Amino acid sequence: MTHSNIKSNLLTPTNEDTLGPYYPISLCDNDSMDLTKIRSGIINEPKGEKIIINGCVKDINGELANGCLLEFWQTNSDGIYRTPDNETHPDLDPWFIGYARNRTPDGNFTLTTIKPGINEELNAKRAPNITLTIFSDGIMRVVTQLFFEDESSNENDPLLRSVPEELRSRLMIKNDGQNEEGIKTYKIEIIMAGEKETPFFDDFAS
Repeated sequence: MTHSNIKSNLLTPTNEDTLGPYYPISLCDNDSMDLTKIRSGIINEPKGEKIIINGCVKDINGELANGCLLEFWQTNSDGIYRTPDNETHPDLDPWFIGYARNRTPDGNFTLTTIKPGINEELNAKRAPNITLTIFSDGIMRVVTQLFFEDESSNENDPLLRSVPEELRSRLMIKNDGQNEEGIKTYKIEIIMAGEKETPFFDDFAS
């Protein structure tokens, strides 16, 4: 037997990994931006008010920022995050994941979800919010939290109070009526940089 016919037991090297974090395969599904459906074929739905948020991400020139990777994280309607620390919490909704991920080709996105709640025990001082993390060309990542303009609890939220009052409106998800099915809709515009830049923050857990 010649040397060229001998099979090697060496494994083929894998490609160099990009910077994490890494995600469950389920978060790569095409329908992951609908948090009211945990899986195709499952008819159970999460508790709470179903809402739709239409938004866009724009660059410093006011143009739609194509190719952004967006991650959304929120509580369920009872104000509970799905985390290892809360995995046995009685108010954890088995039909609500709370995570969404979307690579937007043109800067626009639509998130169908449940309006987040606040748990008086865990997050007594917080207003309902959705955490948004953005990955894009030229940046490592930026993180912000989005709030609902019709919430009286916004006035006492510690994160909002840390933002200059004249900038707080840039974090507001605004009412936009209802769709043909009677579902309440909202809209938000995220500006990556420039004069009207959306306030961004260091990483935070909630």
